[in-house]
Amino acid sequence: MAGRPKAIIDWKRVDELARAHVNASAISRILGYDKITLYRNIEYKYKMKATDYLHERHDEGTGLMREAIYKAGIQGNIIAQIFWLKNRDGWADKQQVTHEILPPVQISLPPGVDEADAKMIEEFFNAKKDDNERISEEPEGL
Repeated sequence: MAGRPKAIIDWKRVDELARAHVNASAISRILGYDKITLYRNIEYKYKMKATDYLHERHDEGTGLMREAIYKAGIQGNIIAQIFWLKNRDGWADKQQVTHEILPPVQISLPPGVDEADAKMIEEFFNAKKDDNERISEEPEGL
């Protein structure tokens, strides 16, 4: 009885994709293998769990990229230098804006203003106004 032909794994391509942080499902799809076939072959060839193998390759890929960015920066690539300093040395483009909260407005009304008028004045000054709307000089009814 003949079974399926043995899968020929392109290890160079598997390593390349794993270093680029491609997950096992995507690697197997891209290369035309079943995920289980890929897992079994990794475990057979490298004598480790496939997840451990993929984590090692991910770490390698991250290390290679860091090295490439560092080398580009050392060779004068301004973008690489800025990227490195922002991500490794705390540089930022953000401007720090400090907002000051003003104390509430105190209004002193002259003696003789009745309670209804005082309430209307208070409501007028406490009303939420649209940013573009201006407060009139005097509230209506005064």
